[in-house]
Amino acid sequence: MYNEIYDKENTMRVISGKARGKKLIAPQGLHTRPVTDQIKEALFNSWQFKINGCRFLDCFAGSGSMGIEAISRNASYTVFIDNDSNAIQTIQENIKGCHFDSHSYSIFQKDIFQALPSLDQMNEPFDIIYLDPPYTVDEIFIPVMETIGKTSLLKEDGILAIRTKKEKELADVFYNLKKVKQKKYGISMVHFYKRIQNEND
Repeated sequence: MYNEIYDKENTMRVISGKARGKKLIAPQGLHTRPVTDQIKEALFNSWQFKINGCRFLDCFAGSGSMGIEAISRNASYTVFIDNDSNAIQTIQENIKGCHFDSHSYSIFQKDIFQALPSLDQMNEPFDIIYLDPPYTVDEIFIPVMETIGKTSLLKEDGILAIRTKKEKELADVFYNLKKVKQKKYGISMVHFYKRIQNEND
């Protein structure tokens, strides 16, 4: 049972790894919707055999909680993307408090539809991509999935997870991405996708 109630007066924390127990702050305002520790722990438990040494992409990063958890659990490199200046400042403060090596991450304040193609051009795909678009901008979910589906951002054996409202339906296929499962966590639904394997891959 996931009781997804989040109070911004209560700080989040890093659950495991080298920064375990470090408190994290959330951006001010109502534009971000921080993932609860319960959901975060469940997701990272499901990724336990992929996370060590992986490349992790945290889209609509907000507080940076997911990407920070990845770094703490020995991801080799993590990229944070958010277009909100308050979120970027919060990510920087949270990372500073965790004392991570500056070579282990990059932070981009950029529109997601500009950032994703730019990352794709670097030809350095990711093992895990996590997306947490704002629930209040319902029309963003399909375009962002289509954008990623047209790229090679996700490795052939990688996994993509996107969090939505539990009532939200997402297609089974977005270009080269195919849904493999979805799971409900409280008021949220997390949809999981993998790359479609082509004969020429």
